[in-house]
Amino acid sequence: MSFTKNVICAASAMCLLAGTALSASAATLMVGNKYAGTVSFIDLDTGQEMQRPIAGGSPHELAVSPDGNKVVVVSYLEDGYIGRELNVFDVATAEHLKTIDISPHMAPHGIAWLGDSNSVIVTTEETRDVITVDVQKGEVTGQAETGLIGTHLLAMSPDDSTAFVTSRGSDKVSVIDVKTMETISTVKADIGPEAVDVSPDGKSLWVGNNQSETIIVYDIDTMERKHVVETGFLPIRVKFNPAGTMAAVADLNGDRIVVYDRSSHAIAAEVDLAPHGAHGPASLLFSPDGKSLFTGAQDGARVAEIDTASWTVSRVFETDEGADGLAFSDLKVGV
Repeated sequence: MSFTKNVICAASAMCLLAGTALSASAATLMVGNKYAGTVSFIDLDTGQEMQRPIAGGSPHELAVSPDGNKVVVVSYLEDGYIGRELNVFDVATAEHLKTIDISPHMAPHGIAWLGDSNSVIVTTEETRDVITVDVQKGEVTGQAETGLIGTHLLAMSPDDSTAFVTSRGSDKVSVIDVKTMETISTVKADIGPEAVDVSPDGKSLWVGNNQSETIIVYDIDTMERKHVVETGFLPIRVKFNPAGTMAAVADLNGDRIVVYDRSSHAIAAEVDLAPHGAHGPASLLFSPDGKSLFTGAQDGARVAEIDTASWTVSRVFETDEGADGLAFSDLKVGV
């Protein structure tokens, strides 16, 4: 897979409008284009892609600093390449600030910023561990070994004290104490756990299982199974809305988003992305006000914005090949 070698700014960007534009409580949407090796910086007021800098190999997930000034992009893996770095960009300018070498840890993927600190927490799949990295100092500061195959995604408790990590090759979920960087417990999932999210009230953990086509609902205090949702499709991502009343699930092969009521676990809405050319949805991100849901279409080189009042596609943004990880900031990116 080749990496794009040019920086593309607003003059060459396109926004495909599919309805009235929404106010999205964030000025800039950032998209990791994993097949192209770039990051798209999109102005949400205009819908224009303002910058598209090179991001290194296989940029999947992203995390934004609490002040919205910086975004950290992982460099994961692909055929012939195993990432050993994080790349840091300035949001307002899309300028590449630094590359952080995380060796000997390899294939960083899931990432989250830890509260108001200077640190991020990252899964490193090839070395089967989870690390903390001081972004300001550019160094690894902590490590928790899962010892499991495919340590891939993570979700954080509301106070960022606990990380919940899915290992899709071992069919397990690890619970990690972030302060001590110790694995507290490991629980059984179904086959191929990947998608993971914590409810905003910190009471429920939802884990999507790719091969089993299920979502397990765990009680976070006990990590006991409280319910299993039989989806009938590959639930590649799950994300709670800010109110915690709904959970959106990406149907990777069905080109749609399925929305579940958190209490009843019944389907509340379905959004068909195929008519908008948004194929292979593999990432989800709600705006802070919950009025918009963004999904990256990895097979369509675009991101769809969904109006959560009507559960319809309102806008589609063109990006680069392999649109995947999403993040946004209140800062507006310049040309």
